[in-house]
Amino acid sequence: MDPSTLVECLDAGAARTAPGKIAVASGAGVLSYRDLHAGAAGIAARLAAAHIGRGDRVGVWMEKTPAAVTALLGVLRAGAAYVPLDPRSPWPRCRAAALDCGLAALVVDAPKLDLLPGFLDGQAPRLVLVHGAGADRARAVASGVPLDRLEAAAALDPADLRPPRPDDLAYVLYTSGSTGTPKGVAHTHASATAFVRWVQRRFAIVPGDVFSSHAPFHFDLSISDLWASLGAGASVRLLSATEAMLAPHLVRMLDAWGITVWYSVPSILASMLEHGLAARPPRALRLLLFAGEVFPVAGLRRLRRALPAATLVNLFGPTETNVCTYHVLGPDIPDERTEPVPIGIGCEGLDTFVVDDEGEIVERPGVEGTLWVKGGHVMLGYWNAPERTAAMLRPDPRGLPGTACCTGDRVRLLPGGGYEFRGRRDHMVKVRGHRVELGEIEAALAAHPAVREAVAVPLPDGSHGNRIVASVVPRAGEAVEPRALRAWMGGRLPTYLVPEGLDVRPELPRTSTGKADRARLRAEWEARGDGHGGRDGTAERG
Repeated sequence: MDPSTLVECLDAGAARTAPGKIAVASGAGVLSYRDLHAGAAGIAARLAAAHIGRGDRVGVWMEKTPAAVTALLGVLRAGAAYVPLDPRSPWPRCRAAALDCGLAALVVDAPKLDLLPGFLDGQAPRLVLVHGAGADRARAVASGVPLDRLEAAAALDPADLRPPRPDDLAYVLYTSGSTGTPKGVAHTHASATAFVRWVQRRFAIVPGDVFSSHAPFHFDLSISDLWASLGAGASVRLLSATEAMLAPHLVRMLDAWGITVWYSVPSILASMLEHGLAARPPRALRLLLFAGEVFPVAGLRRLRRALPAATLVNLFGPTETNVCTYHVLGPDIPDERTEPVPIGIGCEGLDTFVVDDEGEIVERPGVEGTLWVKGGHVMLGYWNAPERTAAMLRPDPRGLPGTACCTGDRVRLLPGGGYEFRGRRDHMVKVRGHRVELGEIEAALAAHPAVREAVAVPLPDGSHGNRIVASVVPRAGEAVEPRALRAWMGGRLPTYLVPEGLDVRPELPRTSTGKADRARLRAEWEARGDGHGGRDGTAERG
């Protein structure tokens, strides 16, 4: 019988492999399957002793290490839900998420102990577990909160634990601030396990696989990194936040780590191509997954040709649905192709469909509308936000029983039933009366042979609604001149789509999940005054 909870899935994975086999590895240490599961059982016992279990939320505010994975699994074994807090974000932001979901317990690294007084203000967790030295020093600081060492908790014999049920909450992921106010996306064991099992079946994950874990634990890419690997008896190599951004290091270490399955945002892969990936393709890599942002087709073509033996897959879906569509790339991308590859077909077991702007179901290829998803991968809802949940999870517009998720993603139906991504509803702006999709501008910029990456942002304009400006990153060894690039764009796009300001920079600012930080770029442009001038003459008036 198939597992119906993450705990059952992970137990099945442990049963498929040797207890002494490496489960999780990083620069901070290594854990065998035996040690990982024993440690998690002890943490679960300590949580249960504090009467923390089914329905409770436990914050995990730790650096990305094997100890953090033990904590996540321990929370699941206790029947509670984990809430990963971004260790790289300012602590008040983490506190806001903690306040929103009402933590029953908190697991932290020792360096965060000095922040506990401010972090815990207005909160009353029943337990704080600390990893590393310093727990005793923090007893007074914790202001009466029961505080234990994580290592001591992990040494406990497990109590009589009540395993979670499929409809119990498994985790709450708070979305990146680059998209606005953070939302707590709540998934049950059923939705998480349905997705994990799809990854394992669709990509034939086996105990011999070695996954990279590039995404931080508060990013939805981590769900397959961790649980699809460990649930199959495979191994996972954690990349720290520092390692994750060092493209030359990643290129060198892919073979050393024996990575067979890689999953990251496209911008990381584009940077790795610039730092020698094509010259030294990894021998063990069999499956390369990418998601989170559009992969400019010129860079994807280079990647496809650099890794001819690997299966490349474009995965698509918001955090609310896990992955909902996928596209397996063919053996080559023709030179004449300039548009991004499709996002593909709906995942097996999911019901995906398109609704046009008049509310009609799209059945004819070539017609554009909004992507809807129904099925096992879909979230329970947004934590503590019923109105926001109701706006996302709506009655099935086809008149069928149950609700469906209105993703807000614009797609075009392709012959054969697949989808072409057309952008986000919230990335559409009005310019001189025209509806403009920022992704179209970004794709055109990225098609320039000297451009590696591009992001377009709107600036409010009282006369025209918005002005579009863009920041671009050139390929290694290439020079990009804004005036020439605007002229090049003018030969490919209508005038109203050509950015009025262009900024050339060596790298784009990133969110903690590795995506381009659009909010920060927009703020920088607004700080310049009129949105036309730039530093050192790298941006110019249109």
